[in-house]
Amino acid sequence: MQKELLQKPQVETIGRHIGFEAGEEMAKRFFDKHPEQHYANTMGREMIEKILAQPGCAGITIVPGYNEQGIRQAILVGVDSNMNPILNYNVVKVTGELESEEGLVSDQTFKTAGW
Repeated sequence: MQKELLQKPQVETIGRHIGFEAGEEMAKRFFDKHPEQHYANTMGREMIEKILAQPGCAGITIVPGYNEQGIRQAILVGVDSNMNPILNYNVVKVTGELESEEGLVSDQTFKTAGW
């Protein structure tokens, strides 16, 4: 019996293009099962680029959550190459001092109609 080593994928390479039809079918199956959640959340490019620009950021994890009104909303957080969330990172100030910055966790998505 041969054992295969399971290798974690490189975070930077996770994801693939599936095309609109496959994506639409996946969304339809979800919305058919959960008609009350027939909407999507949109995050702006600026916040996505800010998250990805954090030192050591290899990707973004999208986590479901509920906002203060109890409405489902996506939460985006940068992750490193080990898939750990970036909650803090160090920066060197102009004075040469090392300072800790809080990692970006974003929830200000815009609710849009589902596919």
